[in-house]
Amino acid sequence: MSPATVQIINIPSDIGSIYAGKSRAPAAFKSKGLVPKLEKSGSMVKEHEAVSTSSAGWKKSSRLPNGARNEVATVDACKEVMKTIYEQLKEQPDFQLIIGGECLYCPAILSAYSKAFPNKRIGLVYIDADCDLYTPDDTNSSGNIAGMTLTHLTLRNGALDGMKQFSRDDGSAVIDNSNIVLFGLNTASEANKREHLGYLFDNNFHVVTSSAVQNAPVTKAREALRWLEERVDHIIIHLDVDVIDPGEFPLCNVPNWTGLGFEECMAALKVFLKSEKAVALSVAEVNPDHDPGLEMTGRLVDEIVEGLSAI
Repeated sequence: MSPATVQIINIPSDIGSIYAGKSRAPAAFKSKGLVPKLEKSGSMVKEHEAVSTSSAGWKKSSRLPNGARNEVATVDACKEVMKTIYEQLKEQPDFQLIIGGECLYCPAILSAYSKAFPNKRIGLVYIDADCDLYTPDDTNSSGNIAGMTLTHLTLRNGALDGMKQFSRDDGSAVIDNSNIVLFGLNTASEANKREHLGYLFDNNFHVVTSSAVQNAPVTKAREALRWLEERVDHIIIHLDVDVIDPGEFPLCNVPNWTGLGFEECMAALKVFLKSEKAVALSVAEVNPDHDPGLEMTGRLVDEIVEGLSAI
């Protein structure tokens, strides 16, 4: 059956993007009937806006002064997201569905949950083609904070000072190698630098590649979920649609040739959603500009609703 209560947290944001479009994702999901479909499946739904497009829209920016674009505005938007999620968790929803969030909001989301459940261990399934381990000092970085997400989740060397507040109450990082699975990582992508992949393997992070997911989506998801469930109390699922190969499903903002099909990705996602420990799904990097008839968006909405109805 579906969760009794679902909170939809809308984050219409382009602030960490190379170009605009993702801020229209929440409206696109709404136009494809997300709320009535969830209600029809048996859930009571409430919607909340975490940021506005005026505060988190695309802005031209240099990398001054610290090597990251739109740093001040991004940190402010992350504060709003963290505050919104934390405040809504007081209502004790069965599930939160976070729509339109860019990857860069993951530290804020994890921080909100860590603060709301200080005595619980929060885990993350990071379904993403990229490991997002850039730092502001990387010379070949775009300077977009979205590409630094795991750097800020782990607070490794090079993390922006302004992002260090998105942590546990004791100031420690919300993520280490014991409470995350990187699922669908495209090790063949030039965006995943050798030193970034080396950091993951040298520090014993749990990684499942996009090719492994394509070959056995349900099996690999079950294995990853079993590993994570043994270590955490609650699980947040982050889905960056760039994990799906753009030759089949070009909905993401920036294409990443992962070789992972839409159906295989959704089969794996549904395994994670069925976990009794799953408390939230964040859907990131959807750009409706790549979907003129919103056919892909509609398929994604239907798969998410179906996945939640199996909880």
